[in-house]
Amino acid sequence: MGEKVKANPPHQEIPVHQHKDFTLLAREASVEGDPDTAAKYYAQAAEQHVAELALINSVQAGLSANLEMETIYNLVGDLLRETFDAQIVMISQYDPATKRIFHHYAIEKGVHLHITSWLPIDSSRAEIVRTRRPYMINLREILRLLEAEKMHIVPGTKLPKTWMGVPMLVGNEVRGIVSLQNLDKENAFSPSDIDLLMTLTNSMSMSLENARLFSETQRLLQRLEEEIRVARQTQKSILPRRLPQHPGWEFGSLIIPARGVGGDFYDFIPLANDRLCVVVGDVSDKGLPAALFMALTFSLIRAVTGQAENPLQVLLEVNRYLLKMNASGMFVTLLYGVLDFRTGVLHYSRAGHLPPILLDEMGLCLEVPVTNGQPLGLFNKIQIDQQEVTIPPGGLVLLFSDGLNEASDTLGNEYGFQRIKEELCRYQGETGSVICKKLWQSVKAYSSEMFPQDDFTTVVIKRHK
Repeated sequence: MGEKVKANPPHQEIPVHQHKDFTLLAREASVEGDPDTAAKYYAQAAEQHVAELALINSVQAGLSANLEMETIYNLVGDLLRETFDAQIVMISQYDPATKRIFHHYAIEKGVHLHITSWLPIDSSRAEIVRTRRPYMINLREILRLLEAEKMHIVPGTKLPKTWMGVPMLVGNEVRGIVSLQNLDKENAFSPSDIDLLMTLTNSMSMSLENARLFSETQRLLQRLEEEIRVARQTQKSILPRRLPQHPGWEFGSLIIPARGVGGDFYDFIPLANDRLCVVVGDVSDKGLPAALFMALTFSLIRAVTGQAENPLQVLLEVNRYLLKMNASGMFVTLLYGVLDFRTGVLHYSRAGHLPPILLDEMGLCLEVPVTNGQPLGLFNKIQIDQQEVTIPPGGLVLLFSDGLNEASDTLGNEYGFQRIKEELCRYQGETGSVICKKLWQSVKAYSSEMFPQDDFTTVVIKRHK
């Protein structure tokens, strides 16, 4: 706490707080013809100004390093107590909806007051909220307000002789009030005190708003992360938990979303007569919207497969439902195949999806016929590519999404189909699951820090000799 200073020499160290307006006193001395006294007051005013600037800079430096709201309240509250001639310092949050205040910082003569509840706003603070300007009253007015029950002494505090408050403004809205109280004298705070307090309060208000926004952002991020975690778990539960098991055949699969959740999916649906439905799909978007659309498409495929096993008919029905239910403008590419374990024939319908890659037992790529196919969810009259390939003994087929072939390096060069074929030949002797992992590792190494750019999905079907 500062003390009232009388006629300090020009170069004597000046406390930050001064009750007198030294500039005004200097002018009065000049008018009265006392240049020596005027010079002393001007020197004191200059030193006080330098000290105040140093104080403001130190406060702003301290505030800029903190995003914890209670830390900001305590930092500024302690500094106000040391700076001003006030035995009581209070920093109060204001809620315009309830017209109540909460004292985040309250101290009297060095003792912290722990006020844990919201209180009705009193008339003096209400005046600050109304005018958005500083407000100061002395003992007579304080007694009058107390008698009229428009002001209340906070439990645990004494009756002040001077009460002064300034608004904490965010934009044009009062978010709180900083109040100083002197228990010993009236008119304890000068105009320069009010200016300094307003400057410090404005810095605190901005820091508190930044801290509030940071806290709200963190809360929303945590909520979003939790929602994504739940969505990821839900999406994982939709995908097949086990790979198909059949004598003479082996399967592998791997799906890596570019974000927490993705729009790629695959499925294995057992069918009658020693057959298996194999599905790979890729929704046009990424993240949560794609995951929702993926779940919808996945469910429709399962439902329609129970009614019709012809791949073309299944895709036409899924497309019809998507057109009715899709208001987002998203679409999905899909390869829907039926594998006959007895013959090795894979009969599939392709809706805009990438065609499979087929290898024989020697690792040579076999030609796969391709015609035009369009994605589901866009067109009423849709073109579907219908094909049939035979997986030879010792051979394999790879179904995949464009997160594999379109992955690019730092120069924008795509991984490409040729590299996929080379990797398949290199690891053809491995299990289906290992082949999928090797492709993932190869693409990740190729793309370096650019990866992943899109959801990555691979399904490998191997036929033993």
